[in-house]
Amino acid sequence: MEDLKGKSISGITDVDKEQIEMVLEVSRDLKKALKQGKPHKLLEGKSLGGIFESPSTRTSISFETAMMQLGGHMLWLDQSRLWVGEAAEEDWQDTIKTLSRYLDGIAYRAMRRERVDSAVEYADIPVINASCPVEHPCQAFADVLTMQEKKGPVKNLKMAMCWGYRTANPPAGLVNSNMLMAGKLGFTLSIACPEGFDPDPRIRGLAQEAAALSGGSIEIVRSYEEAVKDADFINVYSWVSPEVFARGLETHFQGDPEFIEQKAKLKDQWMVDQKVVDMAKKDVNVMHCMPISRNTEVTDEVLNSSRSIIFDEAENRLHTEKAMLALTMGGYR
Repeated sequence: MEDLKGKSISGITDVDKEQIEMVLEVSRDLKKALKQGKPHKLLEGKSLGGIFESPSTRTSISFETAMMQLGGHMLWLDQSRLWVGEAAEEDWQDTIKTLSRYLDGIAYRAMRRERVDSAVEYADIPVINASCPVEHPCQAFADVLTMQEKKGPVKNLKMAMCWGYRTANPPAGLVNSNMLMAGKLGFTLSIACPEGFDPDPRIRGLAQEAAALSGGSIEIVRSYEEAVKDADFINVYSWVSPEVFARGLETHFQGDPEFIEQKAKLKDQWMVDQKVVDMAKKDVNVMHCMPISRNTEVTDEVLNSSRSIIFDEAENRLHTEKAMLALTMGGYR
């Protein structure tokens, strides 16, 4: 198995099954060390640059806390510090190559996938995709770690990925990354979404190729009932195409008028409530990557119930990102 030192993680596409399991194992080790109060300054003296082009609560704060707990430091690199973006005074490759001379790694949350790919191409240091329209590997790792903690090995388990209505337009990255996770780790992913909201067909093809070897499966259905039947986990999320998301800053994450009108027709039809949960296994757990549009995507009754594990999932962002940083930036032995 090739280790991850010096490697970028632009998506689950970049890691094989053994590397995924290594990240999860290190996540468990570092989580245990933190709970026991054992120091783990694995990145002492190292710096991570955080480039965030869209709003972020969990991702930004968990990365900053991760670097602090690992003994390193995170620098915020927004448009007020970089001669790119709206300023557009410097070529992107010149910016990335310069940052490579100062930093030990970059966490990049991008509005367009092409920017992540070019950052990986030009950087001489690891780049971690902190969410883009096509993949969200950080959340996918946290989802799988949470699944393992609740039900043990994920092979042969079933996750129902349920689209829920909201006015804002989050990216489809998590759905794509979870398809790849299902394919590589051998669990079933049943995606329930309306017409026009299907995840990336290219990534679905890659996931199905991996699933043929692992015993996993990926399917797309048009009803909650079909998706949640025999499900061990219900993962609720709203997502849109990369094209709609990439226009988010222009449209305040609402979409153009025609898209808003079409999407509004789905309101109340696509919301996970207790009736949907009752269709799954009796011990089903409910997940959401957050932020949640309560009582439009999923009801308070479900989110506040004992079946909800949304805050365990949110906490695990910290532990999985610590593992990714320690492994790629060279601090883990």
